[in-house]
Amino acid sequence: MKKSKVITFIGGFYIFGGIISFLSLLLGGSPLNTVFALPDIPDYIVKFLLAIIYIPAGYLFLKRVKFSNWMILILAVLTFCISAELTTTFDAQPYIGNMLYSLFVIIATITRRKEFTNNIKSTI
Repeated sequence: MKKSKVITFIGGFYIFGGIISFLSLLLGGSPLNTVFALPDIPDYIVKFLLAIIYIPAGYLFLKRVKFSNWMILILAVLTFCISAELTTTFDAQPYIGNMLYSLFVIIATITRRKEFTNNIKSTI
């Protein structure tokens, strides 16, 4: 089956987001715990968890591993819900953009689900 550019873009974007989260952890970037509406959890824990979840999930998504579409779908739904909540609270453009991108990921992942035919053993 032909690999679509949409899935490649989404997987690459998740890897990029994980790398940015890791660099933000090392270099002291903006607090992500408030962005994800988790003010009680220390910022370094949120950044570390994002990095260790997003980088492998994006890589497996790029390789079209069967269960990676479900991982990304769950992450996109969670991000959509958090962004929708924060949009109603703060009415800020970044949350609206996150919400729209998450909706795009949800739709693209569902419509392109037949591309995910690889086994995890074939990627290692």
